[in-house]
Amino acid sequence: MDYSAFRLGERDGWSSRADVYDAATARATLQTIPMLLHNARVFPGARVLDAGCGPGYVAACARLLGADVEGIDFSEGMVRKARSLFPDIAFSVADVEELPAQDRTFDIVLSNIVLFHVTDPLRAMSEAWRVLKKDGRFVFSQWLGPDRSECYKLLFDVLGQHADMSRADPAPDAFLLSDETEVADMLQTAGFRDIRSDVVENVLHAQGPSFFDFFMNFGVRVPLILERQEPAIQASIRNEIDARAAQYWSDGSYRIPMPSIVFSGRAD
Repeated sequence: MDYSAFRLGERDGWSSRADVYDAATARATLQTIPMLLHNARVFPGARVLDAGCGPGYVAACARLLGADVEGIDFSEGMVRKARSLFPDIAFSVADVEELPAQDRTFDIVLSNIVLFHVTDPLRAMSEAWRVLKKDGRFVFSQWLGPDRSECYKLLFDVLGQHADMSRADPAPDAFLLSDETEVADMLQTAGFRDIRSDVVENVLHAQGPSFFDFFMNFGVRVPLILERQEPAIQASIRNEIDARAAQYWSDGSYRIPMPSIVFSGRAD
């Protein structure tokens, strides 16, 4: 299957969202970083790669723990944002499916909600294994799917009822990596051992008044589906998402459970 159009849409979509990341996506993704770093066992002087760095928050946290950090992202807009926020860290444009590093370079590779956006997650895992030193750790996170996430259940229930999903560009299964058994098999295939997973009970604190409008800035996958629908269908989806989200409105914001899962493994 050719996922190149989806890949370009993701890259361009994240570049356009670099300046609004703090007000939208960061409201959930930052909650996963403590578990990511805990499982990575970052130590002073460790060589760390933030693979899919976005605006650089994981890299910055690892740096605070004393690591020697660099970051890469396929989105030029995100790399520009990371450089502006953290000018003392080296960030560059590159692909997690083809890391620009020699074999056995890093002690730790980190990816926070990144493989959700790639076309070949097994290749990304294999690249992480390639650049890790022996016993190096690869730690990545992923959103849980609609069967375990109230946020994604709300969104995909509405999309499933109203949207013509065939209009969107072909894309990988968004929630393949939410399955612990599937991911363990993939990590083992890539060469990792001592594999573990930990669920993080993220709660998305979304600004109002419209949850639909907020989520159009939060991610890229859902907008890529929505933009292909007829205007009347878009309006129906917007109205129903906002109606369903109303139950989560509390004290000036939407508070919707949006759990993530953190996977880790050690390189042979």
